[in-house]
Amino acid sequence: MDISLLCCKKEFKVNLKEIQDGHIQVSINKKKHDVSVDFVAENEFLLKVNGKVYDVIVNKNSGSYDICMTGKSIRVEKKSPFQLIRNNVGKTKRADVKTSMPGRVVELLLKEGDKVKEEQPVLVLEAMKMQNEIKSPQKGKLKSIYPKPGDSVEAGAVLFTVE
Repeated sequence: MDISLLCCKKEFKVNLKEIQDGHIQVSINKKKHDVSVDFVAENEFLLKVNGKVYDVIVNKNSGSYDICMTGKSIRVEKKSPFQLIRNNVGKTKRADVKTSMPGRVVELLLKEGDKVKEEQPVLVLEAMKMQNEIKSPQKGKLKSIYPKPGDSVEAGAVLFTVE
Protein backbone atom coordinates (compact mmCIF):
# COMPACT_ATOMS: atom_id res chain seq x y z
CA MET A 1 0.00 0.00 0.00
CA ASP A 2 1.37 3.42 -0.98
CA ILE A 3 0.47 6.55 1.03
CA SER A 4 1.72 10.12 1.37
CA LEU A 5 2.15 11.78 4.77
CA LEU A 6 2.71 15.44 5.52
CA CYS A 7 4.84 16.03 8.64
CA CYS A 8 6.63 19.25 9.61
CA LYS A 9 5.72 20.65 6.17
CA LYS A 10 7.58 17.82 4.43
CA GLU A 11 5.90 15.16 2.34
CA PHE A 12 6.93 11.54 2.85
CA LYS A 13 6.15 8.73 0.41
CA VAL A 14 5.45 5.60 2.44
CA ASN A 15 4.99 2.02 1.22
CA LEU A 16 3.67 -0.67 3.56
CA LYS A 17 4.16 -4.35 2.69
CA GLU A 18 3.16 -7.21 5.00
CA ILE A 19 5.99 -9.74 5.15
CA GLN A 20 4.33 -12.16 7.58
CA ASP A 21 1.63 -11.94 10.24
CA GLY A 22 2.49 -8.98 12.50
CA HIS A 23 5.61 -7.98 10.56
CA ILE A 24 5.63 -5.21 8.00
CA GLN A 25 8.28 -3.79 5.72
CA VAL A 26 7.96 0.00 5.72
CA SER A 27 9.69 2.01 3.00
CA ILE A 28 9.93 5.75 3.63
CA ASN A 29 11.27 7.68 0.66
CA LYS A 30 12.75 4.35 -0.56
CA LYS A 31 14.60 3.53 2.72
CA LYS A 32 13.38 0.15 4.06
CA HIS A 33 12.65 -0.75 7.70
CA ASP A 34 11.47 -4.04 9.25
CA VAL A 35 8.65 -3.25 11.70
CA SER A 36 6.47 -5.18 14.16
CA VAL A 37 3.87 -3.89 16.62
CA ASP A 38 2.58 -5.06 20.00
CA PHE A 39 -0.49 -3.17 21.28
CA VAL A 40 -0.37 -2.20 24.97
CA ALA A 41 -3.52 -0.05 25.16
CA GLU A 42 -6.00 1.63 22.83
CA ASN A 43 -3.58 4.45 21.92
CA GLU A 44 -0.24 2.97 23.10
CA PHE A 45 1.93 0.34 21.49
CA LEU A 46 5.46 -1.02 21.38
CA LEU A 47 6.99 -0.47 17.97
CA LYS A 48 9.98 -2.60 17.01
CA VAL A 49 11.94 -1.02 14.14
CA ASN A 50 15.01 -2.81 12.81
CA GLY A 51 15.41 -4.55 16.19
CA LYS A 52 15.03 -1.43 18.40
CA VAL A 53 11.88 -1.09 20.58
CA TYR A 54 10.00 2.21 21.01
CA ASP A 55 7.06 3.02 23.31
CA VAL A 56 4.62 5.05 21.18
CA ILE A 57 1.48 6.93 22.18
CA VAL A 58 -0.83 8.21 19.43
CA ASN A 59 -3.66 10.68 20.02
CA LYS A 60 -6.05 11.17 17.13
CA ASN A 61 -7.43 14.65 16.47
CA SER A 62 -9.69 15.74 13.66
CA GLY A 63 -7.39 15.90 10.68
CA SER A 64 -4.16 14.97 12.48
CA TYR A 65 -2.38 12.63 14.88
CA ASP A 66 -0.16 13.67 17.81
CA ILE A 67 2.56 11.06 18.18
CA CYS A 68 4.72 10.85 21.32
CA MET A 69 7.81 8.66 21.20
CA THR A 70 10.99 8.72 23.33
CA GLY A 71 10.07 12.05 24.91
CA LYS A 72 9.43 13.80 21.61
CA SER A 73 6.09 14.77 20.15
CA ILE A 74 5.18 15.46 16.53
CA ARG A 75 1.95 16.14 14.69
CA VAL A 76 1.19 14.28 11.48
CA GLU A 77 -1.56 15.81 9.38
CA LYS A 78 -3.91 13.89 7.15
CA LYS A 79 -4.50 15.76 3.89
CA SER A 80 -6.49 14.73 0.88
CA PRO A 81 -5.13 15.57 -2.58
CA PHE A 82 -7.85 18.24 -2.82
CA GLN A 83 -6.67 19.88 0.43
CA LEU A 84 -3.04 19.89 -0.73
CA ILE A 85 -3.98 21.55 -4.01
CA ARG A 86 -6.29 24.06 -2.30
CA ASN A 87 -3.62 24.98 0.27
CA ASN A 88 -1.01 25.60 -2.41
CA VAL A 89 -3.23 27.54 -4.80
CA GLY A 90 -4.47 30.99 -3.91
CA LYS A 91 -3.81 31.36 -0.22
CA THR A 92 -6.16 33.92 1.19
CA LYS A 93 -4.86 37.26 2.37
CA ARG A 94 -6.94 37.15 5.55
CA ALA A 95 -7.22 34.23 7.94
CA ASP A 96 -9.58 34.01 10.91
CA VAL A 97 -8.22 31.45 13.38
CA LYS A 98 -10.96 29.64 15.30
CA THR A 99 -10.82 27.23 18.21
CA SER A 100 -12.06 23.70 17.63
CA MET A 101 -13.01 23.18 21.29
CA PRO A 102 -14.08 25.28 24.26
CA GLY A 103 -11.33 26.51 26.54
CA ARG A 104 -9.77 29.38 28.45
CA VAL A 105 -7.14 31.80 27.12
CA VAL A 106 -4.12 31.54 29.41
CA GLU A 107 -1.65 33.90 27.74
CA LEU A 108 -1.26 36.17 24.72
CA LEU A 109 2.19 35.72 23.20
CA LEU A 110 1.82 38.61 20.74
CA LYS A 111 -0.30 41.74 20.48
CA GLU A 112 -2.44 43.31 17.77
CA GLY A 113 -0.33 44.88 15.05
CA ASP A 114 2.63 42.51 15.54
CA LYS A 115 4.13 40.80 12.52
CA VAL A 116 3.73 37.03 12.67
CA LYS A 117 5.42 34.14 10.85
CA GLU A 118 3.63 31.05 9.59
CA GLU A 119 3.34 28.49 12.45
CA GLN A 120 4.39 31.11 15.06
CA PRO A 121 2.50 30.73 18.37
CA VAL A 122 0.08 33.62 19.01
CA LEU A 123 -1.69 32.56 22.20
CA VAL A 124 -1.99 29.75 24.72
CA LEU A 125 -5.40 28.09 25.11
CA GLU A 126 -6.19 25.70 27.96
CA ALA A 127 -8.66 22.99 26.98
CA MET A 128 -9.35 19.75 28.81
CA LYS A 129 -6.57 20.55 31.36
CA MET A 130 -3.96 20.83 28.58
CA GLN A 131 -2.27 24.01 27.41
CA ASN A 132 -2.08 24.35 23.62
CA GLU A 133 -0.17 26.94 21.62
CA ILE A 134 -2.43 28.31 18.90
CA LYS A 135 -0.30 29.17 15.88
CA SER A 136 -0.70 31.45 12.91
CA PRO A 137 -1.63 29.61 9.70
CA GLN A 138 0.26 32.14 7.57
CA LYS A 139 2.74 34.97 7.79
CA GLY A 140 1.38 38.48 8.01
CA LYS A 141 0.22 40.99 10.57
CA LEU A 142 -2.07 40.32 13.53
CA LYS A 143 -5.07 42.44 12.69
CA SER A 144 -7.13 41.44 15.75
CA ILE A 145 -6.86 39.30 18.85
CA TYR A 146 -10.35 38.87 20.27
CA PRO A 147 -10.09 37.18 23.69
CA LYS A 148 -8.03 38.47 26.59
CA PRO A 149 -6.12 36.32 29.11
CA GLY A 150 -8.63 34.63 31.42
CA ASP A 151 -11.48 34.76 28.86
CA SER A 152 -13.42 31.57 28.17
CA VAL A 153 -14.12 30.75 24.54
CA GLU A 154 -16.62 28.39 22.94
CA ALA A 155 -15.86 25.93 20.14
CA GLY A 156 -15.81 27.77 16.81
CA ALA A 157 -14.97 31.16 18.35
CA VAL A 158 -12.58 33.36 16.37
CA LEU A 159 -9.38 33.80 18.39
CA PHE A 160 -7.43 36.12 16.09
CA THR A 161 -7.19 37.38 12.52
CA VAL A 162 -4.02 37.47 10.39
CA GLU A 163 -3.70 39.56 7.22
